[in-house]
Formats: sequence, C-alpha cells, structure tokens
Amino acid sequence: MARPATYDAHISVPLPTDDEIRRVIGDDYDPATTLNVVKMFAGTADIHPGLIGMVRAIFGTEGIDARHREVIILRAAAVLNAPYEWQANEQMARNAGLSAHEIDAVAADDAVTGIDEEFVLLCTAVDEMYSPAATLTDETLATMLETFGALFTRKYIATIAWFSLLSLFLNATRVPLETTDKIGNRTSPLG
Repeated sequence: MARPATYDAHISVPLPTDDEIRRVIGDDYDPATTLNVVKMFAGTADIHPGLIGMVRAIFGTEGIDARHREVIILRAAAVLNAPYEWQANEQMARNAGLSAHEIDAVAADDAVTGIDEEFVLLCTAVDEMYSPAATLTDETLATMLETFGALFTRKYIATIAWFSLLSLFLNATRVPLETTDKIGNRTSPLG
C-alpha cells in the first residue's frame, strides 16, 4: 500500500461556505484553524452533532494511547486509500510520538511487521475488519482480549469501525487536503 497522496477524481463535494459553517458550529468557528473535515461535517447540518460527538469520543476516550489511535488511523487510511486521512494524520501521528520508521511500517503493502507488537496487532485488526470477511479472526480477537482486556478491545474495535466510516466519507466527498502548518501540534482534528 502506498501512502495515499491524492484523490483519483475530478468532482468533489464543495466545502460549505463560512456562513453555512458558522450557522452550524457557532460563533467559535475560525476558518483559519478549523480543519476541512470538520468544515465538511458542518455541511451535514443536523447530522453534525452526532459526527462531532463521535470524534470527541474517539479522540478523548480514557485509557487509549494516542499512538495506538494514530496507528489505527494511518492503517485505515492506507488500506482504504484515504488521502485526507493519511495526510492529516501522518503529522498528528508524529505529534503523538510515532517515529518515521513506525509510520512507514504502518503503510506496508503486506502485513505490518518490525514495530511494537501492540501496533502490529492493531494493524492486523484493521486489515481483518476491512477485508471482505469484515470481521476479526478468532486468533486476533483472542490476542486483543489478552493484550488489552475486554473494555479496551471494545474501544479499539469501535475506533477501527469509526475510521472506516470516516475514510468512506472523506473519499466520497473528497475533502480538500490540509496544510501541515494548519495541523501544527494537533493530535486531534478538534484542536
């Protein structure tokens, strides 16, 4: 899997106007710092609160290592060929503490190897859940339960499922890529 760099499409859903976004997000909306994914979410109007609620839950859940989350996001982006997801989160992964070697490994064409065992396990889970079978093997699930316990296995599975939905949304709408300076030191799309 190559690092997804651009959309292979000529038509995209336009971002909502700043006025449309402000009506949904409120007076705190800052067009210079709000990421394009959040802007596109605002364009869903009454669905926006649910989407942002899920983002807050995924990026704010207790006990989840930010590096684990970023491994899931980057593997999802690589498997689902999601340019926005890769581009924005490659920087967020660095900000969360992933090394260049770990980021490169997550983009592997085959099974991920050569990095922390927990990272490899999470990449395996992404690969399996995004496969045609759309589930985990008993071996992977048993290893997740042994490694993370039942509560965190549930949280990781929900996180993997969320990034599938998000990648599909990003790819179908073709959310414009960000600039690295806009991402800055973030480890979350909400700042």
